[in-house]
Order: sequence, then structure tokens, then C-alpha cells
Amino acid sequence: MDKIYAVVLSYKRKDLLKRCLDGIGAQSRPCDAVIVVDNASNDGTEEMLLESNIANLKVYVLSQNTGASGGFSAGFRIAYQQGADFVWMMDDDVIPEPDALEQLLEADQRLAERKQPRAFLLSMAFTEAGLLTNVPRIDERTNAIDYENWPTLLDIGVVPVRPATYVSILVPRKSLAQHGLPLAPMFMWGDDTEFTLRISQHTPGYLVAASRVLHLRRASGTIDILREPDPSRIALHRHLVRNEIFVARRYFRKRRVVGLYTSRLNLVAAMLLRGQFAKARIILSGLVESLSFSPSAESADAPVEALGVTVRELLPKRSDLASEATSPPDAAHSVDSCAEKPAEERQSNLRILVCGAEGQVGYCLINQAASFGLEAIGLSRQALDITNAEQVCEAIDRHKPALIINAAAYTNLDHAEAEVAQAQAVNRDGVANLAAAARQFNIPLFHLSSEYVFSGDADKPYRETDQPTPNSVYGSTRRAGEVAISQTLDRYLILRTSWIYGERGNNFVKTMLNLSNKTEEVSVVSDQIGCPTRARSVARVLIELALRYCRDGDLEWGLYHYSGASPCSWAEFATQIFQEAESAGLIDTAPRVLPVPSSSLPRAAMRPAWSVLDCSLIEETFGIRPKHWRDELRHVIRRISDMPVVPFGPSPSRVPFRAYPFCIKERPAQLSTSRRSVAGD
Repeated sequence: MDKIYAVVLSYKRKDLLKRCLDGIGAQSRPCDAVIVVDNASNDGTEEMLLESNIANLKVYVLSQNTGASGGFSAGFRIAYQQGADFVWMMDDDVIPEPDALEQLLEADQRLAERKQPRAFLLSMAFTEAGLLTNVPRIDERTNAIDYENWPTLLDIGVVPVRPATYVSILVPRKSLAQHGLPLAPMFMWGDDTEFTLRISQHTPGYLVAASRVLHLRRASGTIDILREPDPSRIALHRHLVRNEIFVARRYFRKRRVVGLYTSRLNLVAAMLLRGQFAKARIILSGLVESLSFSPSAESADAPVEALGVTVRELLPKRSDLASEATSPPDAAHSVDSCAEKPAEERQSNLRILVCGAEGQVGYCLINQAASFGLEAIGLSRQALDITNAEQVCEAIDRHKPALIINAAAYTNLDHAEAEVAQAQAVNRDGVANLAAAARQFNIPLFHLSSEYVFSGDADKPYRETDQPTPNSVYGSTRRAGEVAISQTLDRYLILRTSWIYGERGNNFVKTMLNLSNKTEEVSVVSDQIGCPTRARSVARVLIELALRYCRDGDLEWGLYHYSGASPCSWAEFATQIFQEAESAGLIDTAPRVLPVPSSSLPRAAMRPAWSVLDCSLIEETFGIRPKHWRDELRHVIRRISDMPVVPFGPSPSRVPFRAYPFCIKERPAQLSTSRRSVAGD
């Protein structure tokens, strides 16, 4: 069944918000999640939401007001990134009738049966007096986008419309994936028009007559600076002028753009004659801004932090806590007595202890935790030596975390073949120390593991139930760590991942970028297949699950796989890195990638030929859907292009490749200056 996420944007209207949420909670087709984006209200909205008993409620508070455009953009991306198949978006002054969502979904099903594509579905909006409001325009583009004349679908109660507003709009995941998010820089007014015009350029949107909502608008009619009822909003009308001209430039003919400019200049002239100089300046400022205003859409995978804000998640009371407390625990996922503490006591400790905080995933864990309302205590290898059992216990006793997340590991694959004792000390014994301490202090342990526990001789994605058969010292020690945890703890979560990369630290992406400015050809292995995984996404999965434990006091414990979606070879990955870097302006010309077999680049440790993980269990259990590595890579390249230039190079641990005993200025004669050989890991 499709996952439906209702998303409500709210700003300083807690009474209206409560009515809106009551309407969503009364739907005949319940939502899988109800997300409230609080646009930094500071008016008691948080307190009201904390006391809410709405099932599946998630509340995200932005650190500052991003305007309606930023708030809606945040809501869409949060729902999309949590796996929603449909996002039901609305403002906090919308009260849906009990069957509003069900009617939208039934219309979607009827359109699907007729093989009609749809960009969005829209409810009919009425005022308290029963009058229609927020009426969209009928889309009369005859046969232009693969559908018939607009009246032909009246028999199933839908009419093609374009554009539309966010007054109860149901947007399929596909529309967001293809066309991106609303334009946050628009701030307010017109972002809904631009968004619905954009996603319906080649696929129609529909108004569903049977789906009805009440829209409690502050003022009916067209938005007009001359009759603006709220004096504090008059200055904001420059956004309206700027945005409507921007939308006209992008989606309509020049005649309309010229007409808008002319009408606005005439309005300025009339205001000056009346002595309304302040309002005239506001209109003129909007006209001036419109000359250079041209924002571009962000991908639906873009983080909320890209809006220039931080976000924290509130932990409302769960309406189902009582029923959970009386139900017997699942034998396969038993919990200790501390999980049965009152909800208030569990929620009081939102502290997590992160081991290996200096690594790629560890850094991202520390960086993201605060946005989810968690307090992360990050300990580097210098601050905590996990091979020292006494130090581990002292750290837990000092910081008193709700749980431990271990991202520390010995990761030098080739050196591990000779440094067996060192690899075992960290990956096996250090993990065993953490597990023993977690048991002693009665707290759970999250542990990051690797696809190298498998030999790589399979021909289908590895499932959690497949027998590990590591073929290297590194893989054997990682597997030994997993066993130490499962034999010691009942409450643990092991997350296996693969081919980690990111903006920071040393990894394959950074190595390729480093080589791109020094060579015209790079030889990269093509017979090792895996799924590149962004460090930030791995950290987000761990943070989200940690938050669920802190909020609920329990989790579906065990072993899970998580990696980027869609497999590729190291050579394919390198090619895409260079293409994205060239598009972002990081490099002038992309080097040519020469695919080579692994045998041509021998290493001390064997690399699995097949490193693809089956991630269906984590999606079925937690609704966490892996992201495609190409989309993730694009974000990483963009982030790197915005970062200060700092030296980076090949990692001696996770990204081994054939190192040459010379610097850039001194190359041996037998090697061409335009060619390098690289093996992925």
C-alpha cells in the first residue's frame, strides 16, 4: 500500500493548526505520517504540539522563518526523504472533510485505470460561507500533453487544471523526483503557482470534485497591496511583484510579461499621485528585483539545511503508548527493563555517544544530530580508545548516553593482511568492549559494519540472512565484531553498508577529483560491482533510528543493510564523478576513464567482485528507502564546489590504489605523465 504523508506548514496560528490536525486525524483513510513544519512560530505552537495525541505525528521546528516558500520546500523534502509515495500538502488554515484524502486517492486510482498520467491532485476549497475559493484555472491545452479535451473526464469527477495552490494538494513522489522542490528563494506568494506549473508542463494535474476542504482565509479575493488587511505584510508585497513577473517570464509569452510591467508601473504612478510614496517604493523594488531574479529548483533529496536553517524534531506524546505498554514484547526483539520507563523519563535523555567521530560517518553523525533534537557526544580515537575496556566504561559513566553509536574501525584493507593483531584489536576486541559496556550500563549499541563480510562471489544482492564468508583479514575482523555484539546484547542494531564517500575525509570521490587535475587518463577497475553510499545518508539513517529509540523506548533490533540504490562498477562511478565535477565547474576537462580488470592492479587484500546489498528489510521495517547514488553524488559534488580549497588525496585505508614513489614534479621516465591507474575499494 502506498505511504501517504500529510504535511502542514504553520506559522503563529496554533488554534487553526489544531483544527487542521484534527481534520487530518479524522480521515477515513488514515495517513501513514502527519508532518508539521513549524516555521519558527514562538507563540506556543510547540507546547500545543507536544501535548498532541495524533497518531504518527512528526514535528520539525525550523530555526528561523523561511517564508511560506521555504517552509513548503522543507515539508516536501522531509516527507520525500522519509519515503512518502504521496505528499498531501496544505497550509494550517485548511480543514479537510473526513473523506477528502480518500476521494483524492480514489480519483488517482480511476485515472490510473484509464492510463492517464497526473502531476498532482487537488481538493475543492470552500469558505465558511460555502463559496468556492482558491479556484484553479482549467487546463485547456488540447492534446498537448497526452490527454483529451478537458471535459472528457467529468464522468469520473476530475478536471485538468493548471496552475494550483497548496490548499490540499496531493503530489506523487514521481513528480518530486522528476521536477524537484518548490523554489524557497521566492519566500512567499507565487511559489505554489510556479511549482504546479513546473510539474504539470508535460503531465496534467487534476481538480477532484468529491474531495472538499474548508479554507479559513484571512481575506478572500486577489492579493492586493491597496487592500492588504495586515499592515505588517505590506512591505512583503515586493515579493509578490517580483515573483509574478518571474513566473510570467518562465512560463508565459512576452506579451504577458510586458503587460505585467505596464500594469505595475501604472499602479506606481497612481500611488505617487495619491501621495502613497511608501507603497510605490515597495512596488518599484519588486520590479527592480524581478530583472535579475531567476532561482533554480533543488532536488527533492536536498537537505533541509540547504535552506540556511537548522531543524529539530519535537517528540509529541504518542497516543499508542498505553497499548504498547500492555502488549507482550516480541520474542525476537526482547527489551530490557529500562525500555519500560515512562515516556517522559525516556525522552529526557536524548544524548548519544558517537565513537569514531573523526571519520566520514562519525563527522556526519555529530553534524546532523542537533537537527533531530539529539545531543551527540563525539569521541575521536584520541579521546576514546575502544580497545581499552576501562576507558570505554569511564566514557559511558561520564556522559551517561541513551545509546552508543560505533563508527570507529580499522579500515586499511591491505595493511590488515600484515597487521592482523591491530585489525583484530579494533574491529573485534574494541567492538566487544563496547558491547560489554552497553550491557553493563543497560543501553543499546548501534554498530556500523561492512559489505566485506561477504566473499563477493554471489550473483544477486546479499540479504541479512545470507551466510558471511569473508575472504580478507579486514572482512574477518568486521564479521568477528558483529558476532561479539550479537552474542552479548539483545538490544543492538548492526548496519552494514558499502563504498562510503562524502564531502569530507578521504574517499574514492575525493581521490578522483584530486587526480582529475593531474592526468588525462585514469585506469579504474570495472569488474568490481557495488553501491556507492553517501556518508551523510548513512549517518541520517543511524540518527533517525536513534531518535525513534529515544522517543519510543524500543526498536526492531537486529541486523540491517543500507547502501545507495542501483549497483555500478568503480569505473562507472569514476566516470560519473568526472562528469558531475565538470558540470559543477570543479574541473575544466574530465579525464578519460579506462576500465581495467582487477588482475591488472593486484592488491594484498582480495576485493569482493560483488558487493551489492539487499536493502529491502530496512525499508519494510522502518520505511527507510535508499537513495540513488547518482543523485547523492550530485549533491556531494555541489557541496565540495562550495567548500574552501584544501589539500586532499588518496586514503591509505578505504580507497587503496597503486601508489607511485614520486611527487607530481618528479615522475619516472617509464610512466606517462598523462595516465594513472586506480583501483576502487
